[in-house]
Amino acid sequence: MVKKHYNNLKDRLYNLAKKYSSKVGLDLPYFIKGGFWLSIGQFFGTLKGFILSIVFANLLSKEVFGEYSFVMTILSIAGIFALPGMGVAVVQAVAKGYEGTYFRALKEVFKWSWLGSLLLLGFSIYEYFYGRFDVMLIFLILSSIFPFYAISGFYPNLLNGKKRFDILAKLSSFFNIISTILIVATVYFTESVFWIVVITVLVQILINGYFSLFYAKKFVKNNEIDERSIEFGKSISYSQAFSNIANSFDSLIIAYFLGFSDLAIFKIVTLLPNQIKMLANAFSPMLLPKIASKDMGKKDLMKHFKKFFLIVIFLILIYWIGAPFIFKWFYPQYYDYVWLSMIFHLSFISFLSIIPYNYLIKEKKGDYLNKMYFITNFLLIIFTLVFIYYYGLFGAIISRILYRFANLLVSFFFFYYYKDSHGK
Repeated sequence: MVKKHYNNLKDRLYNLAKKYSSKVGLDLPYFIKGGFWLSIGQFFGTLKGFILSIVFANLLSKEVFGEYSFVMTILSIAGIFALPGMGVAVVQAVAKGYEGTYFRALKEVFKWSWLGSLLLLGFSIYEYFYGRFDVMLIFLILSSIFPFYAISGFYPNLLNGKKRFDILAKLSSFFNIISTILIVATVYFTESVFWIVVITVLVQILINGYFSLFYAKKFVKNNEIDERSIEFGKSISYSQAFSNIANSFDSLIIAYFLGFSDLAIFKIVTLLPNQIKMLANAFSPMLLPKIASKDMGKKDLMKHFKKFFLIVIFLILIYWIGAPFIFKWFYPQYYDYVWLSMIFHLSFISFLSIIPYNYLIKEKKGDYLNKMYFITNFLLIIFTLVFIYYYGLFGAIISRILYRFANLLVSFFFFYYYKDSHGK
């Protein structure tokens, strides 16, 4: 009886969404169905980040939390050798039916990621001479397992390309729940940077590694490979590598010149705005397969600009209202810095670049994307050096805001500069 009512309600909602699709200019059944599952998956990802931030902020000293953040920053930088652009290339290839591209890309990522191991080994040697032996040991262990870590999170690209957002939501939610429990337990019982990092990485490798290498096989129905997508993935990886360095540059500068305590503050004040941006980005995997499988031009995409803009403004206002209460209740040690977090959230306006970014990927304009990444990330490095030097932690926030605004402007410049197949 309950199942019958559920099916009736589902059918009514589907018919209602289909009816109003033409009026709002969106494929509502597709976005409602996919958005539901992506929201579920992203909810657990956001909840994990929120819980861990509360645990780190209240159970760890700023110095210890800053040291953990520093190690994870270096691990992120090592990811530049794991072909970070290969993911979007796989999504596009799989969406067009070239499902064998997934494992072909996985092999390339694993091969190149050994260079990341060498980078981590280099940091281990540096920390040895610097006298921080605990951090040295962490980097030594990470260098030996990094290639397995690099490929462990690859399965979402396959499922996004196949539009299996339901499966992706279930797998990612399972991982987020298990990893959160284990990391919280580690922090509670040890408060050790070494064990927190080791547990974080090993859980990622064991659970997501299984999903990426073995579970993913059941979704690959053919061995067809799009070599052009592989080359495209490599080409935009060069620019995304520079992007990863630039995006981690401020954390490195803060850690080495301002200290681990300031790095902890920086991570807390930027965490919630970044989580909101990640939550909004949950709809990006739906957008790329949609425009990749259809001949959508610039005018078709720009029809939705006003809708995205209103969503962005709404989310900025909501955070401004809620941030003081959130910091007072959950981050009391960092309450004096809530104003920095509110200022930083202005940069959420850069979410609008999702439109030109996905369009240029659909058109495989790797040269445009490379130029876009180079310009904006070069500016981020310059902004970081100048503003942190003169204004310290406040300068780090300002440099991030200026970078995101520059990213928005540059992405739309290339979006309008490029002429598509329709000459528009």
